[in-house]
Amino acid sequence: MERNLNDVLGNAFYAQEQEEAKSRQIEDLIKSYKGASALLPPRQYGKPLNPDKFGITLRSIIEKNNPQLAAFLGISTGYHRRKEEEELSRKEAIERMRQKTKELQEKNEANKLRRERNLLWNQTHGVDQRRIY
Repeated sequence: MERNLNDVLGNAFYAQEQEEAKSRQIEDLIKSYKGASALLPPRQYGKPLNPDKFGITLRSIIEKNNPQLAAFLGISTGYHRRKEEEELSRKEAIERMRQKTKELQEKNEANKLRRERNLLWNQTHGVDQRRIY
């Protein structure tokens, strides 16, 4: 019985140390983000981080700086996905505008050439310009 208890205690100690090491690494990562260190709530030794105790500002800082960590902690709001979609939408709008501008330039150039051709034709055939326009 004593050996079994020693194994249980040893396993519990090892699990607590592992959790502490993981939690400290995550805390250190969070503290590396500007403004996050002061917002990190206290944590009991050997216990995991509790993201439910994180304020909205800390959650936002984490998600902005490390979307993978935000997903791991279960606090992701989809911020990065929305930003990517907005950027893609913006790029598509810019491309549509470029295409429309190009088409308008081509149309204007064709109209200009048509006007010049008509002007030359009228000049060579002696048509009075005042009556045409």
